Amino acid sequence: MAVEAKAPQDERGRIVWAVIWMVGALLSFVLVAVAGRAAARGADALQIAVWRTIIGFVILVVIVMARGIPLGGLVSKKPGLQVVRNLIHFTAQFSWLYALTRMTLAELTALEFTAPLWVALLAPFLLGERLSLLRLTAAVLGFIGVLIVVRPGAIPLSEGAPFGMLAAIGFALSMITTKRLLASDNAFTILFWMQGLQILIGLSVVASGAWLGYGRGLPLPDLTTFGWLVGVGTFGLTAHYALAMAFTYADAIVVAPMDFLRLPLMVLLGVLLYAEPLDFWVLGGGIIVVGANLLNIRGERRRAGRT
Repeated sequence: MAVEAKAPQDERGRIVWAVIWMVGALLSFVLVAVAGRAAARGADALQIAVWRTIIGFVILVVIVMARGIPLGGLVSKKPGLQVVRNLIHFTAQFSWLYALTRMTLAELTALEFTAPLWVALLAPFLLGERLSLLRLTAAVLGFIGVLIVVRPGAIPLSEGAPFGMLAAIGFALSMITTKRLLASDNAFTILFWMQGLQILIGLSVVASGAWLGYGRGLPLPDLTTFGWLVGVGTFGLTAHYALAMAFTYADAIVVAPMDFLRLPLMVLLGVLLYAEPLDFWVLGGGIIVVGANLLNIRGERRRAGRT
């Protein structure tokens, strides 16, 4: 895993590299869902979230030691923003893990994909990025596809729906703060702080719950569950590194809608592995979401070719 990568100066090349890194992030997020559902048979959502960060941090420490990375190179120039980002992200991560076993993958992913819409609406105000008509059209078109999948009012929302929406808002704010952090910190530093801070956050929540008489604490998992937790931690790590690297090559409004491609992947995964139902609405909404991504990427490549 590289510590830093220098982005090419050609803007068209930057878009291509952003797409490549997002493909890695998408595959990693899909594998996190598989491992997370399997791990949930032996651990609750909070325990999975904490073990995920512990395992991820151990992996990062091994990488730091193996590559001889000086600790001074991992000092963040914006520690306060790191804390804010990780408080938000830990909450979103827990919400996503809680919803993971309480709704179909298609429903969860559809709710989660309101996140790019929040990014598109908030990034111009929080990051100063340009909100073009094409970018806004692609985000809105993708959101329409999500609404077709979820069909609010037509079918009852599942128990996990509020947590799925909370996760979406949290992930959107996490994306925006990641982009701001990349102005001063590299992707590896952000990842290192994320794992370290979220261990402290998670253990604090677990300890507080035990003190108040809630939860089961953090028991040692059985061997099978631990194996799946290692998968959650490892693929969670690669997913966030790839996502952070994608942000170094393109604006948040460009990168975030690419994540819509995870919807058809998750739908296919749910059908093949978990026998979840696939109907016309889910398929039609997924096609609209994919079309929105292709429209956005094609428009950005055209704009890059004109500059």
